[in-house]
Order: sequence, then structure tokens, then C-alpha cells
Amino acid sequence: MKILFICTANICRSVMAEGILKKLVANSPGYHTVFVASAGIDALENMMPDQKTVEVCTKRNIFVGLHKARQLTNSMLKDIDIALCMEKIHKQRILSAFPKLSKQVFLLKEYLNKSSLTDPEVKDPTGKPKEYYDKCYKEIDKELRRILPAILKISS
Repeated sequence: MKILFICTANICRSVMAEGILKKLVANSPGYHTVFVASAGIDALENMMPDQKTVEVCTKRNIFVGLHKARQLTNSMLKDIDIALCMEKIHKQRILSAFPKLSKQVFLLKEYLNKSSLTDPEVKDPTGKPKEYYDKCYKEIDKELRRILPAILKISS
């Protein structure tokens, strides 16, 4: 299974999500069948992750410091099983350009979620105090742990 995380600049949220999921699947049977990457709809190409992102992830033994921001491309989208977006605008921009991907592009919080969500987005912590990065990390981690069993099942 090929999973692509999408945010705006590919220096915070999608980087966290990529790092968290890679760590979660590395500790799971069937990990070799899950491929994880990230990109941004307005990426700051080749930029390193936000320093607070690096700190928040490193504190949890997830090392993202060598990541370089990547711009979302058509070829990336052609090669995925699912794209998990952080905000509605990310999903809307992808689906307006590629309407045929409607069964593959989701908000992270809505993916495999049957309950109604009051806040389906993962807010951007960029420029905010470190607590916001911690909150963002915990939010993403919670969602990835929720969907991990399904990802592993689909991948096997």
C-alpha cells in the first residue's frame, strides 16, 4: 500500500505524519508492504522541516531532520493508494485537478471514520509556540493509531 500525506509546505504536519506512520509500521508485521511519503500543495521545495517539528518528533524517537520538502506532483498522485490531507483546502485542490481520485483522497481525520467530526482538519502549527506542535503531533498520532490496523490489513 502506498500512502501519501499532504499539507501545505511539507515542513510540519505531513512530515510528522510520514515519520509517525513509518515508525508505527516498522514495529508491525507486514511493514514491508506499506510505503509512506509526504508532499505539499505549495511546498517550500528542498527546505528542511520546521525546527519545532524536528524537536517534537525527535523527543519521540522519530527523526525527520533530513527530510526535504517536496511539491506534490501528478506522478506522485498516480502512484498512490490513498492520499491523506490535513485540511479541506488540500483535498479540494487535489480533487479539483483530479476528480477521478475521489475514492483515494481523504482528510486524515475522516479516513475510515464513521462518526461525524466537529473539526475534521489538523491545524497548521507553523509560527506558533511549541505547544501547538505537540498538540498537532498528538492529534496526528492518535489518528494514525486509529487507522493502523486497517492499513496493515489492506496491505497484507
